[in-house]
Amino acid sequence: MKGKRVIFLSASSFFLSYFSRVAWSIVAPLFTLKTTTTEDSIIFALFFLGYILIQIPSGTLADRISANRLLFLSLLGVAVTSFVSATFPLITVEYLASFLMGFSAGWIYPITVKLLSTSFDDKDLPIAMSIYSIAWPLSIVASGIVIPFLALTFSWEFSFYFISVFSIILGILALVFLPSLKLSKSIIKFKDVIRDKNSIYISIGGFLFYLTYWVLVLYLYKYLLGVVRNEYVAGIIYSLTALTGIFSTILAGYIIKSLGVKRTFLLFISLYSFSLLIFSFTKNVMVMGIDALALGFFRFIITPTSSTAVAVIGGKERSGSVTGFANFFWQSSGIVGSIIAPLLINLFTYTYLWTFVSVLSFLSLIFYYKLKFMRDYL
Repeated sequence: MKGKRVIFLSASSFFLSYFSRVAWSIVAPLFTLKTTTTEDSIIFALFFLGYILIQIPSGTLADRISANRLLFLSLLGVAVTSFVSATFPLITVEYLASFLMGFSAGWIYPITVKLLSTSFDDKDLPIAMSIYSIAWPLSIVASGIVIPFLALTFSWEFSFYFISVFSIILGILALVFLPSLKLSKSIIKFKDVIRDKNSIYISIGGFLFYLTYWVLVLYLYKYLLGVVRNEYVAGIIYSLTALTGIFSTILAGYIIKSLGVKRTFLLFISLYSFSLLIFSFTKNVMVMGIDALALGFFRFIITPTSSTAVAVIGGKERSGSVTGFANFFWQSSGIVGSIIAPLLINLFTYTYLWTFVSVLSFLSLIFYYKLKFMRDYL
């Protein structure tokens, strides 16, 4: 029962961190101020800036302070900033709220990976991570359905009010039901984390891979809106990029135990890259829908694989620090993507954008190939 509570509350918090992150990409076309692509990109970039600034401190603190209290404060911050964003629709307020929302949400991933790594042994960890990681594709599917529904049925503000209320409820549950971890008294030396070659390889490879993903997530809905010219159809195709990911994420734990972490990375990132390349050259709604399903299936096997990798690289004592260090680079890709994507869109077309990020995804395989693990199943 303790393990189930840890997975449920960790996954729900992880879900919220991504739901809040992609919300603006869908709300933006429906926003009162009708923001430009440049303004949208600034909002995305500020979220990621706040997010990455807290990664290393949050990972280090997760190794030293009871995780349930940290998680409560993080979710409370998401609730407050979401409320502010909805209540004061001014572009300068949206900039500030986006930064602070990212700063608050940034605590969640290192904290929850720490919770899982200390609650499950090596044999059960990949399965626990795969269940936990369902939250990511589920958040994309839910955002493509829930946010347009709330925005069009009521108003755009209700999407952020929903996030605010959900965050408060989750924060209270985390404070009450999550365990207070018995943490090691030994000092975690951060220099040992950055000297580990596996930490470096997983960080750089992840930066390149997640750069492709964030460009897709943040700009796909607006692209689809221009192609299909229907808010609901665009939202459905957008959701399909994560729908099959729900099933592949469940299978991921068994795939990791069968192939190992390294081979799982190499196989499924290759397949994802090919799917992204195909997607860049079609405007047929049916083809886009089918390829979106393939993208989601391949893509979301990588999430639990990444979480398992950093948990094992860090071990039970350093898993928070390694996760924070790696995720600093992974989420920095969101800022870089927010900068280069509009430049490519304005100078060329979306076709070149999708082709470019597909090439970056292939390049990430170089660093995943260099990973070395001691355990047989990895």
